[in-house]
Amino acid sequence: MRFDLHTHTNRYSGCARATPEEMMEGAVKQGLDGVVITEHDIIWSEDEIRELQSSYPQLTILRGIEVHTASGEDVIVFGITDTSLFHRYMDDAALKEIIEKYQGAAILAHPYRYRDEVSPEVLNLPLHAVEIASSNIRQYMQGLIEDLIREYGLRPIASSDAHWPENIGIYGVEFSHPINSEAQLAAAIRKGAFRIFMNEDRVNQVNDELKEQISLAQRLLDQGYSTYEIRDLCGFSLSMLTALKAGRQVNLVSIS
Repeated sequence: MRFDLHTHTNRYSGCARATPEEMMEGAVKQGLDGVVITEHDIIWSEDEIRELQSSYPQLTILRGIEVHTASGEDVIVFGITDTSLFHRYMDDAALKEIIEKYQGAAILAHPYRYRDEVSPEVLNLPLHAVEIASSNIRQYMQGLIEDLIREYGLRPIASSDAHWPENIGIYGVEFSHPINSEAQLAAAIRKGAFRIFMNEDRVNQVNDELKEQISLAQRLLDQGYSTYEIRDLCGFSLSMLTALKAGRQVNLVSIS
């Protein structure tokens, strides 16, 4: 089963640009078998996910959460669906206790996106994998992530971190057995019972399109436009623009 483990919708993620239905249509178009909706600091209710699932019987649609911790890192948690347990800027140690108590699975999302270090607090969590590829992981981050994985013996994982349908399924994981529930998903991630995949054609297409966008952004920077103005004109995130201003390579990564 091919899953995208990290996606957002405009229902609860203010940074997302598409409705849940548009995101699921994108998943169907890309031939995915399953999608996990991981909104920022909130979990969909069981009724909400059941209603969406009824419209897309060809997909397995599951719930997770992307928690922004007090140490400034983003951690995706699977297998725990009580939204009252989580909140934005929650203490990393408290998150650790919840993951262990309720047998969840945790992934460190896009490390080094905002700064050139990873907080020691988040590294004390029971991290079951680290994202090595997503739409928010760029080439300048790749070497640092690989070093982190080697130093701490962590598993690499990939997902789209899609905020609009065009990116869903660009990276993901493949399970060799059926995944039909949040508990099964968490167990498979804890065991490392998956392999990562990349849609090479789509990654190459994005990187080709980036050439023109980067050229435009650089011209606007030279002309004195603010990062917020360039973000709105080019569609780049602020972290991307910060990296671009520093002369870093912002293409999507390739994985084998």
